Amino acid sequence: MSAKRLSANRAMWTQNVRQIGWIAIIHLLLWLAAIVLPIGLSYSQYDPKVGNVPQWKNVYYISNGFETLIAWLVPILAAAGVLRYMHEKRSADFIHSLPIRRTELLVGQVLFGWMLLIVPLAVTALAAIGCLYGLDLPWPIGAADVGRWFGETLVMETVIFAFSIVIGVLVGQSVLHIVLTNIFLVFPAGIMVLMFSNLSLLLYGFPDMYYLSSELEQWVMPIRYAMLTDQAMSAGEIGMLLLLSLLFFGLSIWLYERRPTEAAGQALAFSVLRPLFVYGVAFCSWLVGGFYFGNVESKWSWTVFGYISFSLIGYAIAQMVIAKTWRVFHRWKGYIAFAGAMGVICLLVHLDPLGYEQRVPALADIKQVYFGQSTMNFEHPEMIGRSFQEVDQFLRSQDNIKAVRAFHEQLVHDQPSPPRFANIRTVVIGYVLKDGTRLLRRYVVPIEPYMPYFQRIMGSKEYKQQYYLLLRPGGYSPIRQVTIRNVETGRAEVVLAEPKEIESFVQALKQDLWNEPVEDIIGGGRAWQGNIELLQSDGDSFSLPLDEYNLHVRQWLEERHMWEKIEK
Repeated sequence: MSAKRLSANRAMWTQNVRQIGWIAIIHLLLWLAAIVLPIGLSYSQYDPKVGNVPQWKNVYYISNGFETLIAWLVPILAAAGVLRYMHEKRSADFIHSLPIRRTELLVGQVLFGWMLLIVPLAVTALAAIGCLYGLDLPWPIGAADVGRWFGETLVMETVIFAFSIVIGVLVGQSVLHIVLTNIFLVFPAGIMVLMFSNLSLLLYGFPDMYYLSSELEQWVMPIRYAMLTDQAMSAGEIGMLLLLSLLFFGLSIWLYERRPTEAAGQALAFSVLRPLFVYGVAFCSWLVGGFYFGNVESKWSWTVFGYISFSLIGYAIAQMVIAKTWRVFHRWKGYIAFAGAMGVICLLVHLDPLGYEQRVPALADIKQVYFGQSTMNFEHPEMIGRSFQEVDQFLRSQDNIKAVRAFHEQLVHDQPSPPRFANIRTVVIGYVLKDGTRLLRRYVVPIEPYMPYFQRIMGSKEYKQQYYLLLRPGGYSPIRQVTIRNVETGRAEVVLAEPKEIESFVQALKQDLWNEPVEDIIGGGRAWQGNIELLQSDGDSFSLPLDEYNLHVRQWLEERHMWEKIEK
C-alpha cells in the first residue's frame, strides 16, 4: 500500500472516530443497562432469608424486549453512520477524490462499523461474567450462557449490519437508508401475510392462516432474536446467517463499484430501481388497502375502494420521494397502467379458472375429514385432545364424512357473506384422501341458516365423544374429588370425596354431556348456576359449568339434598 493510500485510510478512520465513535459508546451503555445493571440490582436487593435470586433461564431472560431493540436498531445506526459520506454530495465528491479504491474504501468502512458492534459486545460479556463470579450469589446463569449470548447476538447484529450496508449502497439519503432497512427486515413475512390475506378475499374458502404458520416469524430477524429465549440457534442456522452476511458484504462491494458518484442526495442511487420502487410501493399499498377494508367491512365494494385509494396514495408518495417534490400529479398515466394490470390480475383470480373454490373431493376418495375452527390443528394433529373441550376433530365414520362433505358442498353453492357483527362462526373443513393428498378450506358462516348441518355433525356420537375429555375412553385419570362452587362467590358449596359417590355423580354428568344440545356447544348463551371442578388422581384438574342443561346432575343433587346449598 502506497504512503498516500495509507495516509488516506488513516485519515478516514480518524474521521470516523470523531464523527460516529459515539455509536460504540451508546451501544456499550445500552448493553450494560440491559445485562450488567440488572445483575447488579439483583445482588443489591438479595435477601438470604427470602432467597430471592432471579430465575433467569438464560441471558435473554434478563431484559428480552430491551435486548431485542438494541440488537435490531444499533446495527442499522452503525451502517448509516459509516455510509453517511456517500449520501452527502460534498462528502461523496471529496472522499471519492482520495487515492483509495472503492473496494478498499468500503471494506475499511464496513470493518470500522463492525468494530462499533463487536467491541461493546465483548466488553459487556466480560463485565457480565465478572459480575456473575464476583458477586457471591447462586446465579442461575454462568459464563457458558454469557458466551452463547455473545455469539448469537454478534451473529444477529452482523447480519442486520450487512443487510443495512446493501440498502445503504442502493439509496442516496441517510433517512431513506434507515427507513428502508427497517421495512425490508420485515418485508419477507409482511408481503406473505398481505398476499395470502388478499387471496382469502378473492378466493372463497382460501385458508390464509394455514400458510401463515408460526415459522414465518423466524424470517424476521428481530423476532427471531426475541425467540432466542427458548429456541437457541443451531450450528446450521449460525452458518447460514454468517454466509448470508458474507453474501451481503460481497453484493454491497459489487454494487458500490458501479454506483454513480452523483447519486448522493438522490432517493435511489440506480435509475433502474426507481420504477421498481414506485410500483413496488403501489403494489404493497394495494395489498394493505384490500387487507384493511376487506377485514373491516367484508364487502367487495369496500375492498375495491381500499385497493384503489391506498395504491393511489402509495404511488403518489413514492413519486414524491423519487422526484423530491410534491408536484407529481401529472404522472398519472403510470398509475392507470398499474391499476389496470392489477385489476385484471385480481379479476382472473376471483373468476377462479382453475376451479379452486368448487373443488370438493369425491366421497369414495376420502379417508377422513377434519371439522373445526383452527387451521393449525389440521397441520399439527398431535395438538388435538389436550383440552377439556376439543372443537377441532378428525372424523372417520362414514356418516360424519358424508355430513361434512354435504356441508362443504352447500357452502360452495351458497358462498354466504354474512355481516361482520352477525351471529357467525368460523368453519374449517379439511380432507385427508386415500392417496395421501390433503385439502383444506376455511369459511365464515352465519349460524342460524346452517344449524341443521352443525347439529348433524356436532351432535353425532363420534364428535361428542371426542369433544369432551370426560367422554373420551381413557381420556382422564380416576377422579378423586368433585367440588361444586357458587358461581357468584366462588365458595365451595358441595365437596364429594367418597369413590362411590364420585362415580355415581360422574355418570350423571356424562349423561348430561351426551344430551347437551349443539346450540349450547356452539355458544347459545347459557345461564351458569355453578362451577364443577374435578380433581384427578394424577393431580390435574378440569372444570365445566353447571347450567340448565345438567338435568341429571341436578336430579342427583336434589336426591341427596345438596341442590339447596348451590342455590343459596
